Amino acid sequence: MKRKVLMTLLAAISIFTLAACGSGGEESSSAETADGKIEIEFWHCMGSSNGELIQELTDAFNESQDKIHVTAVHQGSYTEASTKMQAALSGGEAPVVAQMEIGSLGVFADSGQLVDLQKYVDAEDFDLDDFMPGLLDASYYDGELIALPHSRSLPVLYYNKNLFEQAGIENPPETWDELEADAEALTGDGVYGYSCPLDQWYYSSLMMNAGGTIYNEDETGIGFNNESGTAPLYLWKDMIAAGTMNVPSGQDYNSSEACRNTFAAGTAAMIMQSSAQLKGLEETCNFEVGVAAIPMLTDRAYPAGGSNLMMFSGHSEEEEAAGWEFIKFMTNTENAITWANGTGYLPVRQSCTEQDTYKQMVEEDPNLQIITDNVQYCAEATFIPEYAETKDIIANEIQKCILEDNYSPEEAVQSMADRVAELFQ
Repeated sequence: MKRKVLMTLLAAISIFTLAACGSGGEESSSAETADGKIEIEFWHCMGSSNGELIQELTDAFNESQDKIHVTAVHQGSYTEASTKMQAALSGGEAPVVAQMEIGSLGVFADSGQLVDLQKYVDAEDFDLDDFMPGLLDASYYDGELIALPHSRSLPVLYYNKNLFEQAGIENPPETWDELEADAEALTGDGVYGYSCPLDQWYYSSLMMNAGGTIYNEDETGIGFNNESGTAPLYLWKDMIAAGTMNVPSGQDYNSSEACRNTFAAGTAAMIMQSSAQLKGLEETCNFEVGVAAIPMLTDRAYPAGGSNLMMFSGHSEEEEAAGWEFIKFMTNTENAITWANGTGYLPVRQSCTEQDTYKQMVEEDPNLQIITDNVQYCAEATFIPEYAETKDIIANEIQKCILEDNYSPEEAVQSMADRVAELFQ
């Protein structure tokens, strides 16, 4: 097994050794441990139990062979990790491999900071077709393979099955009309029917389900400067006015955490959150948790979220080869199942669903199958350099629209269109 895993790495090390001998025995530019192993760092964004599992998998890789040692380093949230990575790149201290939020890929790839993994794929005829198409799409930039899918997620609707049963509601809502009706029926006695952070990801999922797209076809502006952009804001405003929607306190990740706490406390019957929160909610809530697709207006499409594994340039061939072996290990079928089962993130390979381990997981928790079934509705990812700023603009405008009485959805969406257009100018 070790020989198979390390074939590419050993070839690279052999080439390096010959080169060193022919040049008078100069020292390697690669970082090595005292016992001669190639030493690389892996930055990740997983905390708590997810971070513990990342460490367990990293340890398993280190134990699976004797040529490479990977040190896993937690760098905080996606936002914090991105900021630290930019600083590290400026100082020439970037790690070999990192887990980064997919929205940041365009920025790093556009500045030439990422390694094109296609050369490794071609060298060993690595099978990319096994990755789920809706997830692999977000691994390319300008035709280059600059990442592999890892911790990928979808926005989903979680619902309290106990409260649904008490209200006489058999199934979760599939449309916006049903969402409003169910939320009204579930609201009362200190319980809100629905709660959702004022976050661009959840707004975008509703916008896409209303027929919009993040960008227009030629990527010169937004693709929702119409009713698909205003409809989600009117939906939220109407539900807030009706007293059926709770707006969780805080910003960004704090707001999402507050939303989940409200749900776990039984004071919100439905919430929109990441599929990656499945295991945590099932363990935290003292009621049966249900999962459903985000209700739609006219279409079914989702902006897939989460993070990929990528390799940063500026390292030796030996370190790159070591990084590639680690990325392959973390994304192989067995470990993809382990990661999905332990976290609630999506199984990134189609072969995962064919394994007995996964089938047993689904049998024990049907919610996993519901999430996996919706991968097919992932919208094609657009990771141009302007994407990160576009998300910030959307987030600012939806919050202003919802929290200020005299700022209409039309004004908010038009401001989004104008501000994003300036990015392209």
